[in-house]
Amino acid sequence: MDNRSYWTTAALAPAEQFTHWRELICEAFLALTPESDLRGGFAGSVTQWRLGELSLARIESQRQTVHRTEAAVQRDPIRGFYANLQVRGTSLMAQHGRVATLRPGDIAVVDADEPFRFEFDGDFRQLSLFVPAPTLSTVDPVRTATAVDTTTGVGAAVRHSLETLAREPLRDSAAARLALHAAGMLSIALEPSLLTPVRSPRSYQTCVEDIEEHLTDEDLSPAVTARRLGISVRTVHGLFAGHEASYAATVRRLRLERAARHLADPAMRHLRVIDVATEAGFVNVASFHRVFRQQFGRTPNAARG
Repeated sequence: MDNRSYWTTAALAPAEQFTHWRELICEAFLALTPESDLRGGFAGSVTQWRLGELSLARIESQRQTVHRTEAAVQRDPIRGFYANLQVRGTSLMAQHGRVATLRPGDIAVVDADEPFRFEFDGDFRQLSLFVPAPTLSTVDPVRTATAVDTTTGVGAAVRHSLETLAREPLRDSAAARLALHAAGMLSIALEPSLLTPVRSPRSYQTCVEDIEEHLTDEDLSPAVTARRLGISVRTVHGLFAGHEASYAATVRRLRLERAARHLADPAMRHLRVIDVATEAGFVNVASFHRVFRQQFGRTPNAARG
């Protein structure tokens, strides 16, 4: 996607960074009031893609509170919604007396034409999809600031669509179509019957399915899987105790299999090995080469044929 804008505080002196941040998020989004105690140096960046009438932004920053006040709404009315996908860190979203705590993989929506509050208690990354009001016509105030289940079903499809839009170099027209489809699926995921996540059964297979669903998440861990399934970390480890591979070994195997499929795919030959490794969830490329050879008996380069 070439239809992109980028803002960052990196080039400024530390004392000027937060002031610049307050200005740039208003330029990138809408009239907002951020506050933070990090006034001596503040890191923040926004990458935004215009997708027809929609837009997607990737926000990476530090701890802060962000208000959309009644005065700001009156001064800068915007008829639309922001669907925020938490990628890293945690956040709190509050609107209409409801509060949603978002952890990696969670999505919730706010009405841009009403006051709201975001709280970030540390470093974070979010993807934020702006959707014009008519596109989410089924959404009413009751359904904002309420976390959408993204572990399975329609919610998972929305999450994967947003991650793809932020990662894949799609043509502008294709990206706009995918964003519109994501918004349509989001309107379904916000149906009241789907907003209360159903806890999955406490089974080994359920844990494996959760790992597969979140295989490329940066924070994938027993603790995060346990939270999504509504069980303890000890229970997660216990479910793997009777099987050949531990939780960590299962994650590694699934990521290696994903990388192997991509390396063998002619449509992905344009990707470097390091790109394939990163996309599969490996942070350390050197260890990826080592474990790949252990698993398959050849190097990643040899796997390309």
